[in-house]
Amino acid sequence: MRCEIKVELREIDLKNKPKELIKYSSKGTVPVLVTSNGRVIDESIDIIKWALGISTKNTLVRMNEFHSKDEAFEIIKENDTNFKYHLDRYKYSKRYIEEDKEAHKWKALNILIDWNNRIKENSGLQSQGWLLSSSESIADWSIWPFVRQYRNISPEEFDKEKGLKELGKWLKFYLNHNSYKYLMHKYPAWKHENTRNYFPVDSSKLIL
Repeated sequence: MRCEIKVELREIDLKNKPKELIKYSSKGTVPVLVTSNGRVIDESIDIIKWALGISTKNTLVRMNEFHSKDEAFEIIKENDTNFKYHLDRYKYSKRYIEEDKEAHKWKALNILIDWNNRIKENSGLQSQGWLLSSSESIADWSIWPFVRQYRNISPEEFDKEKGLKELGKWLKFYLNHNSYKYLMHKYPAWKHENTRNYFPVDSSKLIL
C-alpha cells in the first residue's frame, strides 16, 4: 500500500492449502508473490525489496534519500527471523508443546525493548520517534503488524511494561492510522472458482 502498488490477493487457508500455492512455491508457506512476468518471490523481505524497486512516487520508500537501506533491512530481518520465531512459540504455545512459552515470551520482549530504545533515542520533546531516525522508514511499516500481534496476546501487560512506553506510542500511531481498516480488511479464503480480490480493497487508498 505504501508503495502505491495494487495486487491481486489470494487469502490462503493453511489448513487446506490449494494446489496452486504448492505449484508456485514448494515451501507451502505465505507470503508468495507471483509477478506479471511469472517471477516467484516467497520471502517477505524479498517482496519488500521488489516493491521498493518498482515504486517511484512515495517518498517514504525512497530510503536512500533518508535512511540506510542496510540498517532498515537488518531490522526487518531481525523481525522476520528472531522475533517471529519467539513470537510464534509464545502466541501459539499449544502448537509447540515441547517449547518453553515463557522463555520465548521474554526473548521476544527483549527484542521489543531494543526497538523501544531505538524509538526513544529518535524522539524529540514533542515529536514521535521512529526506528531509524526522526522520520518514518520502511522498517517501521514492516514490523508494526508483528508488534501488534505480540501486544494482542496480553494488551494490559504490554501497556503496563515500562520498557515498552515509546514502542506503545509508536504502535498506537499505526493502530489509529487512516489506512488501518484497509490493511486489516478480512478476505475470504481463496478458491479457484472465486472472483478476484484485490489489495487494497479500495484502490483510492493507494496513496497515503
